[in-house]
Amino acid sequence: MHRLTVALVLAALATACGGDDDGPCDPSTEACTLERAVSTITVGGGVEEEDECQSWTLNNPTELWVNGITETNDGAYHHANWFFVPDDMFALPDGTWSCSEHNFSELNAAIIGGYLFALSTQSAAETQTLPHGSAIRIPPYSRIIGSSHLLNASPDPVTTTLRLAIHTIPPADVEAKMAPARIQYHDLALDPMARSSFTTECLFDEAYQTQLGRPLQYQLHYVLSHYHVLGSYTQLEIAGGPRDGEVIMRHDGYGENFGFAVDPPLDLAAAGARGLRFTCGFQNPRMAAVGWGIGDQEMCVVALQAKTDLGWDGDVRRNTGTRVGPDANGEVDYRGPCDLLAFPWDFEKHGGPPR
Repeated sequence: MHRLTVALVLAALATACGGDDDGPCDPSTEACTLERAVSTITVGGGVEEEDECQSWTLNNPTELWVNGITETNDGAYHHANWFFVPDDMFALPDGTWSCSEHNFSELNAAIIGGYLFALSTQSAAETQTLPHGSAIRIPPYSRIIGSSHLLNASPDPVTTTLRLAIHTIPPADVEAKMAPARIQYHDLALDPMARSSFTTECLFDEAYQTQLGRPLQYQLHYVLSHYHVLGSYTQLEIAGGPRDGEVIMRHDGYGENFGFAVDPPLDLAAAGARGLRFTCGFQNPRMAAVGWGIGDQEMCVVALQAKTDLGWDGDVRRNTGTRVGPDANGEVDYRGPCDLLAFPWDFEKHGGPPR
């Protein structure tokens, strides 16, 4: 009876599966794909909006182990961060609603539920594929919520539909359970008519020891960075230990997808590392300085997925960074302290009320 309930619910979600072609897919035993056209929005000409939340209530009676995400849209999406929460939170009709009016917080959503994936800058299509056997757990009866930043630079309205496909693997195939983390450098101050870089070190080995009472266990599996049109590159390095400064990921230019699967995954503890070092580089051709924000301002963010039991958020807060000075190549270097919030990650989180 329980298996029949699962099948009927997932059939209602128009689920396709990689298993038995004669019936609906059961994510507890098969690799499945759940698909939905989440919302259709018309964005006016010259309009920028960062208060759009979108939701998809999964009605999933069993947990889902997500190994990949596919997203497509018809334009006007500058960026979007996607999370999951119990479906008795933000119990609104699926589709689009105001984030601020309903007090949606990305950090709270990540802690209460979890971080799922992010859309790269100005990308019309994105695929996040974790390494083999790696997966993000979505608890039963969850709701997916995207916090979207819309931008239509054209003079004419754009009607855009956003579509999601969630690719799952059965629990028996899960080899590495993912926990999220994020680094943000809020204290941006791009010098006029110059190249500049902003670097922070998030050392979380001591936080791990304090929170969990044992030495660091952290295996990095996926990285996605974010900046705007003035961004030149992002770079993620090992921080501390004998391999200090070793580059894990570097993304140059302003391409479609900024996501990077660390495959094979990198074991920071085995490398003797203390944490991660993150840098954003920019080229500002304007006569005025540029700070953190939307519109013609900039951002510097990286989202991480790792095999560990510690979630964390690192932030260089406003007015805490220091101008180090131009390097040998004329790039103006800034450094800022990583204000770290760390918390044990619960892989048995409850979703919404059972039914």
